[in-house]
Amino acid sequence: MEFHGVIFIILFSLVLVLESDGFPMNDLINKLPGQPDVNFRQFAGYIDVDENVDGRSLFYYFVEAEKDPMTQPLTVWLTGGPGCSSVGDGFASVGPFIVTKDVHGLQKNLFSWNKVSNLLFIDSPIGSGWSYSNTSSDYDNGDDATNTILLTFMQKWYEKYPVFKSKTLYLAGSSYAGHFVPNLANALLDDNKQSKQSKFNLKGLALGNPMLRNKLDDLAKFDLFFFREMINNSLYNQIKKECNVIDEDNYFFNLKVVWSATCKNLMEQAILVAFKTDANNYFPLKLFDIFRDPCAENEQDLNLGKQVVELITEVDMCSPLRAQCYFNLPEVQRAFHGNRTKLSYRWKGCFTANFKYNKADMDLDMLPALKKLLQQSIPITIFSGDQDGIIPAVGTLDHLKKLAEELNIKLTKEETWSFRNQDGGSKYVFGDLLTFLTVKGGNHHVTASRPSQALDIFTNFVINWMH
Repeated sequence: MEFHGVIFIILFSLVLVLESDGFPMNDLINKLPGQPDVNFRQFAGYIDVDENVDGRSLFYYFVEAEKDPMTQPLTVWLTGGPGCSSVGDGFASVGPFIVTKDVHGLQKNLFSWNKVSNLLFIDSPIGSGWSYSNTSSDYDNGDDATNTILLTFMQKWYEKYPVFKSKTLYLAGSSYAGHFVPNLANALLDDNKQSKQSKFNLKGLALGNPMLRNKLDDLAKFDLFFFREMINNSLYNQIKKECNVIDEDNYFFNLKVVWSATCKNLMEQAILVAFKTDANNYFPLKLFDIFRDPCAENEQDLNLGKQVVELITEVDMCSPLRAQCYFNLPEVQRAFHGNRTKLSYRWKGCFTANFKYNKADMDLDMLPALKKLLQQSIPITIFSGDQDGIIPAVGTLDHLKKLAEELNIKLTKEETWSFRNQDGGSKYVFGDLLTFLTVKGGNHHVTASRPSQALDIFTNFVINWMH
């Protein structure tokens, strides 16, 4: 009996060691289907964000850094939409794997951000990816509710992963994450002021093609078309004249302004001229990348194992679609511990049928949120692809110049930045804390279209900003 008692104590001690390294082993992913061997761990599962366990729950995917994870920072990645899955986006952008052409396997992402950081992907808001609520009204999302739930998620995630409580934290994301990330950053800092317990050790933000002032971004499309000689001087000047109802100084007060019928007609005409097409043949996804064609493949063909198109450019425009196919494989969902609610519809990378978002919130001014962060000495790095027609870099630069003016921060550097001894794009540095970079050849999804440059920016301008 004594011998058996010793064995029991040893086994019990081993279990304690497994659980006491600060990781929930129930959420450990043994291996994803078709995944190459790697030397880092992956975890995925749900964080229940209210008292009712079956109420609201956000799905997450956590990846350790490739080397020495306990000495590396933690980076939270939130994608936009609003309504896109950050977890799914990770498999077409900054995560450790990219879905293979046959959509049943994975290959290593040579430019994953887990080379320099631990990564946490969160499906947010409710209704994105595998995040859900049993209350139907929770699918009517908005900025405030999303932020409240994300703050609770972060508090509870740290309880589940206590080893990360004191670690350096970065928040990053793309597109509508221009709302999510600054709002969450301010919520974490406010929580630090109120909490007597552990603090969120927030050290910086990284935003790709962020939506900051949506109505002005709409107008900036036509600045981009004009500068790229896609529309002529006459049409451009007509738009500037007829659509001149919003300006940088009065953005907040002009939120409810609607474009006149003449303005709308001119905008529609300019888009058709820019893409040399007519209304019947115009494809809105062209704005995602003004020079590359959208993905020509479809999910049905991919599921049948067909590879419809050879990769013509150096950018794989179909990687998000392939990720969508991969996430619908039953064995993938089991490996992820996902789809707890057994969805009655196919998993989608963006915009499931029951997802809604407050349109008024989409037009909100995010400069005050960025201003508050800069005033608390939080560094912000923003990067934008110069081929993005959804949120053009020219508009983002105008927003940041306005922000710097309000804070009385001077533009201290304006130069090209170098990537592998070549011109990577333009760099604008405002004071000590705000940096904006354009990325040559990057589209609305810089982390997918220019992944090596995105990793370089994250490493050298975000993590190593002080050096």
